[in-house]
Amino acid sequence: MKTKILSILLLLIISSSLFSQQTEEEDKFNPFKIDDRMKYYNKDGYEFTYNYSFERVFNACRKAIEELGCQILNQSYNQTDKGLYKGKVFSDYCVFATKSDTIVDVLERYSVRVPIIRGGVWVNGRIQYKFFLTENKDGTTKLKLIGQLSGREDYVTAKVHFWESNGLLEMAILERINIILFETQKE
Repeated sequence: MKTKILSILLLLIISSSLFSQQTEEEDKFNPFKIDDRMKYYNKDGYEFTYNYSFERVFNACRKAIEELGCQILNQSYNQTDKGLYKGKVFSDYCVFATKSDTIVDVLERYSVRVPIIRGGVWVNGRIQYKFFLTENKDGTTKLKLIGQLSGREDYVTAKVHFWESNGLLEMAILERINIILFETQKE
């Protein structure tokens, strides 16, 4: 009796594992499956219009970069002939992954496609945020964000390589900017 029950349980376990493997393989080739890693990808950058003044959005971009522990590489703004402001805020390269056994996994999580270097050893992964701001006539501010990933490979090429971001890091900093703007609204 015990052997029958054990054999039935064993059979159920094996069949369930075979079934789960089959559905995983079917999902790999499903053209309609949405990849969570790529759901924010936009090769042209990310544009938003805020109902806040140019100065508030400009300062929120600066504060969001500083909160990440990054330096501001370049910031400037000027007034156009129409009296509206235009500006930019560029971060320095913000390191989000350093040398470890799992650095490739981290790079793949935030990348469209990591450069393939046979036998390569990645030392770091980093991103540079580029914010472009434009004041509109109605007092709103248009923000365009472009993020670029890069990393240093030391063993084969000993160079820094650049590639596209999938948008996850950009969405995280844009969410932080939204929080900063909301918090400064209370003041």
